[in-house]
Amino acid sequence: MKKQFTTAITKKAFTFLVALVIIFCSTQQSFAFADRSGSEIKTAEITYSGVKDKALIFKVDYKNESSENFQLIIRNEQNDIIYARKYDGKPLNTDIYLSDVPEDCKLTFVIRSGKKEFSQAFAINTSVKTVSELEVKGL
Repeated sequence: MKKQFTTAITKKAFTFLVALVIIFCSTQQSFAFADRSGSEIKTAEITYSGVKDKALIFKVDYKNESSENFQLIIRNEQNDIIYARKYDGKPLNTDIYLSDVPEDCKLTFVIRSGKKEFSQAFAINTSVKTVSELEVKGL
């Protein structure tokens, strides 16, 4: 009777330890694969701010946590460079005004810092709508 009791406790303890090891290993593995980005910059944010004096305004906010020199390039659909500028290792928070942009086009913003690269594309579609107000009076 004592042997059966010891065997039952041993099986339960072994099962408990195996379950504990499996749970511990699965949580370690899920934390190990958290950052899969590799070479993508995640600290850049580019947003469209509107139009002022027939110029498109884009807000560029790049935190530059690595403090490396970087380059901002804006290209159109034909891969022509519209804007290119090199910046030093400081964070960038500025508005960019683009006045010579075709009415319907696609702009791609690229930030390069060493081997890292961030790109974001915008589709520009301008259409003009005219609203007319008429006042009708009865006779």
